[in-house]
Amino acid sequence: MVDNKISLNDVLVARKRIAGKAINTPFRKSLWLSELTGAEVYLKLENLQVTGSFKYRGALSALTRSKENALSKVFTASAGNHGLAVAQAAVELGRDVTICIPVNASAVKRQRLKDYSVAVIEHGDDCEVTESYAQRMAKEKKAFYISPYNNREVIAGQGTVALEMFEQVPELNKIICSVGGGGLISGVGVVAQAVKPKTEVLGVVAANSPAMTSSINQGRIVKVMQEPTLADGIAGNIEPDSITFPMCQELVSDWAVVEEEDIKTAIFEFLDNEGMLIEGASAAAIAAVLRKQVQIKPKETVGIVVCGGNISKNEWREIVVEHLVSKTRK
Repeated sequence: MVDNKISLNDVLVARKRIAGKAINTPFRKSLWLSELTGAEVYLKLENLQVTGSFKYRGALSALTRSKENALSKVFTASAGNHGLAVAQAAVELGRDVTICIPVNASAVKRQRLKDYSVAVIEHGDDCEVTESYAQRMAKEKKAFYISPYNNREVIAGQGTVALEMFEQVPELNKIICSVGGGGLISGVGVVAQAVKPKTEVLGVVAANSPAMTSSINQGRIVKVMQEPTLADGIAGNIEPDSITFPMCQELVSDWAVVEEEDIKTAIFEFLDNEGMLIEGASAAAIAAVLRKQVQIKPKETVGIVVCGGNISKNEWREIVVEHLVSKTRK
């Protein structure tokens, strides 16, 4: 069993914390994916969440908790969705937040963070170096450090995604999530186990950043070589003491690993069929379905978490060009 266990009650408390600020996003049926699989497939559209990803739920939950505990200063590390979520939550709650980002973070992400009234420190040319620095600064300043995933309140906040899914479609048999550090799927797993234990929770990772699946396979958290991936929202290694690892061991039924080409195809196909542009992390879960790397039986009811929609114009242009060239060659 999982140590330091998070319960359904923790998720219910988190929902009260974020009520009125985080959006209860649509959970709508995908005619496209339902027809392809023969199942009833629904999409939880967290790409429509505040700041464009599910991360806002966990950030808001954790920052509210820090305010309740009278912790005046907060540090975190992220140049992506978590950083944007914490910045937005800081504005909502009036918190003193410092966000540490790598020096090589994209100019677009850097500017988006600096548009908020939060302190931004550039340190390190690697996400792990930046995280270590942020944790060290938090200790020195006697501040509260918020990990993107290795934090109880963050995980509880992410679990509210599943609460909404079960409320809207109680007959869910499977939930599919993209996985990086495991905060989202851990929260989803807690809810699924409590609400409908027979629901399978399936995780998907990018082949270029398979930290969680490699760790699961070896029975301990391991560091893996990182390759560039469009699914940057689920890229990176896992903190050695992360509480998400034992939760993933216990709560996730099966895993899929998807390649970059399949992620690119899923981004294009999703826009073509669903009319929305999604980021690579979201597309990883879609790719696993398109490539039949997750088992879906006819007439099952399946929920896919579309975890975010933040993709740069440059990445999108490259995908379009590659797709058109590929079609021309065929």
